[in-house]
Amino acid sequence: MNQHATFHQMIDPVVGRRLLNACWFFAGLGISTLQMLLLAQAWHVSARAIVPACIVGAWMIGSLCGARLCYDGRVGGSSLLLFALLWLGGSQHVSWHITLPPLALVQLCALSVVALVLGTISTAWLSHRPGWSPVGERTTLARGLISTTVGLVVVWMLPKWSALIGLTCLLPLLALDFLPAARCSLPRAGSVLEDWISRYWNRSRWQPQLQERGLGRNLSSLAGRSMDAQQYLHLTLLASGTAVIMGGIWGAIPTPFAGGLVATHALGKLIWLLSGQVGVLAIGACCLSAARGVMGFPHWLPASWRPSALSLAVTMLFLVGGSLLALGLPWLQAPWWLALSLTSYTAAEAIWGILLPRLRPNPSTLLFAQRHLMAGQAQMDYLQLVYERAQEEHVARTLATVEGICIAVVTPAIGWLIDLFGSVDAVLIFVGLFFVLMLSLSLLAPGVLQHRPQIVPHAFRRWAWDPSKTCSRRFCQVP
Repeated sequence: MNQHATFHQMIDPVVGRRLLNACWFFAGLGISTLQMLLLAQAWHVSARAIVPACIVGAWMIGSLCGARLCYDGRVGGSSLLLFALLWLGGSQHVSWHITLPPLALVQLCALSVVALVLGTISTAWLSHRPGWSPVGERTTLARGLISTTVGLVVVWMLPKWSALIGLTCLLPLLALDFLPAARCSLPRAGSVLEDWISRYWNRSRWQPQLQERGLGRNLSSLAGRSMDAQQYLHLTLLASGTAVIMGGIWGAIPTPFAGGLVATHALGKLIWLLSGQVGVLAIGACCLSAARGVMGFPHWLPASWRPSALSLAVTMLFLVGGSLLALGLPWLQAPWWLALSLTSYTAAEAIWGILLPRLRPNPSTLLFAQRHLMAGQAQMDYLQLVYERAQEEHVARTLATVEGICIAVVTPAIGWLIDLFGSVDAVLIFVGLFFVLMLSLSLLAPGVLQHRPQIVPHAFRRWAWDPSKTCSRRFCQVP
């Protein structure tokens, strides 16, 4: 009996990483296009800013739910494509200009359900992809900064082709998910190759499972790794506050802004805005490529650079507030002025997004950076490293959940302010002044910009497992 065996050649890790980053980036643009199309439909139902803002809030709640789901990428991509086709096919038979309150209310409820489902599926699809390297830092940052503007331009300037363009952008990542598992650039969990690598390269073959109720829920145990606890807490609160305000701004303002441009026949300003963002991101990517040999490996800065990096990061936040203020000033509404203001905002946000993870490195980065200190000294316990990583992920997930809920609440509030003031520009000025005031007050807190000498992380001390506390999964320090 003839037996035929099919062998698939694995994709090179470098090629696979670049391929995944490109497909993931285009999928992010496609999802943003679908989101902007959904918000445009909500705007046509009721030309009030609070309506699309509430739809964004529903999308954010769905994203929080999707971040906790984990299933195969083929199922996620196929479900997203199928549900998007059902939504777009159903919307062709519904008039989005009906003014009767009962029918309009039903349509808005239907759009909220669509936003909730699309947010859940899209986040779950983009978040989990076993067998591939993580998506690159620059790809994630570029998608977060430019995807909203791209979706806005496609939906409002190419309304007949926007749905097709959005769905087409999803296809490369979906095709990548349907590749045979044997061709993935990294071995999947449970495979023979993964077991072989674990046998010869890991200190332990088994992975301990920690219960979340045994993990610390505060930042005090994580603060001592890179800076003093007070500075770590202030930087974390500043980053979370910035994420909430910027998330609310970019969730509530783009659709009413584009609707106002349609009323004044000035949609060409969107091209100026997108050109400025693309230009500054291209320049930034070239600068990062040229400086990659100076900055070192990802999420780390030399110790001598940290004081200057912290001051530069705070300065960039002030530039973000000033750019929002400039976007709303009435005498700076020319297309090239708007493009310049958004370009400065994008550059400041990009620099802040690059510096923040380097000012708050994770345990894995610190372990790699401090490896020379461990040579010939007390070695770090493997279980303690697992505990530190689990604690870090738990705190990060909790902060992300709180930030998402706050964004879902702040976005409708900003939409209500737009309807109250009757102008997007007035809200931009108000939010810009509030953001600058918040930054100024935060700098009054002691220790925000004071750099302390970096200490050796407490995770590198001599730790041991306490058998009497195995039920609570805790560690104890021994002399």
